[in-house]
Amino acid sequence: MTEKVEGMPQPVEAECSPIQQFYQDKCVLITGGTGFLGKVLTEKLLRSCSGVSQIFLIARPKKGKTIHERIDDIFSDPLFAKIPAKARLKVEAVEGDCAVPGLGLSDQDRCLLVSKVHIIIHAAATVRFDERLSMAVDINVRGTREMLDLAREMPGLKAFVHVSTAFANCHLQQIEEKFYPPPTSCENLSQLTQCVQPDLLDQITPQILDKWPNTYVYTKSVAEDLVLRYSKGLPVAVFRPAVVVATNSEPIPGWIDNLYGATGVVVGCGTGVLRTLQCDSSVSAQIVPVDMSCNAIIAATWHIANRSNKDSNQNISKEEQMVPPIFNYVPSAEKPITWADFMSLCCTHGLQVPPLQTMWYICLTLHTSWFMNKLFVVLFHFLPAIIIDLIAMLFGKRTNLLKIYKKINKFSEVIAYFGTRTWDFKNANTQALWHSLDDKDQQLFFFDMSQLDWNKYFYWYTRGVRQYLLKDDLSTVPQAQKRLRRFYWAHQGLKMIFAYFSINIIWSVTSMLLKMT
Repeated sequence: MTEKVEGMPQPVEAECSPIQQFYQDKCVLITGGTGFLGKVLTEKLLRSCSGVSQIFLIARPKKGKTIHERIDDIFSDPLFAKIPAKARLKVEAVEGDCAVPGLGLSDQDRCLLVSKVHIIIHAAATVRFDERLSMAVDINVRGTREMLDLAREMPGLKAFVHVSTAFANCHLQQIEEKFYPPPTSCENLSQLTQCVQPDLLDQITPQILDKWPNTYVYTKSVAEDLVLRYSKGLPVAVFRPAVVVATNSEPIPGWIDNLYGATGVVVGCGTGVLRTLQCDSSVSAQIVPVDMSCNAIIAATWHIANRSNKDSNQNISKEEQMVPPIFNYVPSAEKPITWADFMSLCCTHGLQVPPLQTMWYICLTLHTSWFMNKLFVVLFHFLPAIIIDLIAMLFGKRTNLLKIYKKINKFSEVIAYFGTRTWDFKNANTQALWHSLDDKDQQLFFFDMSQLDWNKYFYWYTRGVRQYLLKDDLSTVPQAQKRLRRFYWAHQGLKMIFAYFSINIIWSVTSMLLKMT
């Protein structure tokens, strides 16, 4: 392989694909690079676009660690096992924070980015559904405005991809690949969060959100409108993924490092902690693998960089050219999977590799009824938690199981909105993007959801959750299966006891009513 000489363009190898050629000698800036999607994106660029010149990651010190220590921690993850040490030198951390004015960049670092960067992938966001509105606005809205301002200063900018969410307009039943009216403007929202006292803002947040279920999707909707209005003249695209979950195949199948969304359900179910959930089993589970999402983002940067030349050749008006393309990346349009199938596959493959931390046998019931779910929460979450906590107290121990279940109940309430609704997503742009790739790029940057095998995916997903998230080595599976068998018989015994007392109560009530008549 040809060595790259500092300061000189790297020779383009003959077998490079169009996307690889586009990334040759390019500098990429990634926000959210220390997050779930950002890590996979960085790894993919280093591995499949080896001609990339440099990757800048905006990061901030966290939990007593410097930005450089955080980057070192990222590279120690199994995700980066295939990346040679020399390639890792291309990644440079830049201290900054999307929640503060000017992105928290020093003058020197800002000048560095302005002079070098060709591609921006803005993936930084607070994805907590229960985030305070003020913080969500700072990161998701003001941070996006700051990134667009920075992009406008870059003379060599070729592409800017704003990572949004498929649920930015979840108040609508049909969601096309176009911009929709936001709940408010970024200016009005910023002024509101700056003028209103934090405690009062927290109180009135539900009224502000109106049709939007949480601060995450609300601020993402406002941010999309901001991109539309402030990106004129810039090569911008908006990427809207559904719920991003574990890798499908790259660089390792099943890799996951967080408990957000659907993965929280997988962990809760697999450990026997989550036993009831308000969810419609016939509704589509809107999940997409993170590696395929990153491949689509990389393809989108290539597309938007080439778009202006193509538009000029086709005599497309300047007004049409100024509207950034939007890519809905969802499974329901091509490869839908219902929550019933989701839970079935979780149980099928999860029972083969149960985690060591299992607290009870896997038994999750889905309810469309809010009342029935609440009843089951009391009976199968809170009541056992109170009993176990009391028994533990008698023996001088503390379990705090009730506190854990209160957190689980809060999580369940937040995701119930997405588990009980159906959306009609349109994705013509995403399909056109896929078909615009040549055969080599389709192999290198695979993101066609229609070809995804959900059974195979969940085989690795459940194993990935166990190995990478719960840190249970697969060698402990026999021990965990033995533990699970004990819980199974205990579960069956409790069911028999519950059935016995239920029958006795029904018999007693029936007998009493018959005597009264």
